[in-house]
Formats: sequence, C-alpha cells, structure tokens
Amino acid sequence: MVTRRMSLAGALGLMMSLCLTVRAADVDMAEVRRLAREPVETIFSGAPIGRLSDATYWKTVQGSPKPVVVVFYANQDQQSRHLATLARYLALAFSEAIVFYGYPVTAGATVEKNALAALQKRYGVKKVPATLFYDNDRGKMELERTDYAVPTVIEYRTPSPLFWNTYYQTIRKYIQENILD
Repeated sequence: MVTRRMSLAGALGLMMSLCLTVRAADVDMAEVRRLAREPVETIFSGAPIGRLSDATYWKTVQGSPKPVVVVFYANQDQQSRHLATLARYLALAFSEAIVFYGYPVTAGATVEKNALAALQKRYGVKKVPATLFYDNDRGKMELERTDYAVPTVIEYRTPSPLFWNTYYQTIRKYIQENILD
C-alpha cells in the first residue's frame, strides 16, 4: 500500500534528480521556458539551424556530408515551440558534427489537411511537429544504405517543459555514443 509519505518521498526524489540533471547540463531552464513562448522562427534565430523548402530539400539533405536533422514545424504551435527549443540547444551543442534544418510548414498554429497530405507524400511526415534524422555519415561503410531518401529515424514526440531537460540529456548521450564516432 502506497502511503502519502511514500508518494511525497518519490516526488521529492524525482524533483531532486531533475534538478541535478538541470545543473549537469548547464542549460538555463528559465531561458528554455521563455523561448518556448516565442514563435519557432524566433527560437531558431541565432542558432546554427538552416531553413529548407520543397525546392531545396532533397539537394540539401542528400548533398550533406554530415548527418542531417530536419524539424517540420508550425510557427505558432505550442508543441512545435517546445521541439524548437530542444533543436536549438542540440544545434548549438552539435553543429560541427550534425547539420540542423527547420522546415516551416505554416506561419500559424494549425496545418491544413492538404498541406499535411503533401508532406506525407513527399517526406513521410504524418503530423507536425516532426523530426526526421538522416544518417548521412559517409565516413563509415554502410552497404545497406546507398540512398538517403528515407530518413533513418522519424520522431513525433515533443518534450513537455517538465521533462525537457531529461529529453535533452538523453538525446545528447545518444548522439555522443551512437552518432559521433
């Protein structure tokens, strides 16, 4: 039987672990929360994140000698803003090894069904926001992958402000252990 005391102790432990994670990352969470209230374009400004459009997408992605991350977003959407803050900090940390791009789907908060259908047909994106990862690391031999027209990973989850730093630390660790070789 779980008592109120046990629940409180568990919650306190979770909060302490999150606080320790925040300190370890050297990320100002107040700044993350402030940025998350801004449009995605504002969040991306000043970060090493390029922009893609239909006209430049495949040439840019397939021509990159580095792994590529593409964030599809609606400029005013709350979930897109949360994802954009994560992408910003990852781009600042890993811009020398991974190229980051933003793909603006709409200036507003909602994506029209026709636009979403076109994205699904062209890139395999089923909803927005979405993150596509193309492992274009030509430095290592990959016999099964000769064309990078299909992303290695498609991700639709976005970090809530409460668990933002946990997402950030997990992705940083994954990149360091699995992408940077």
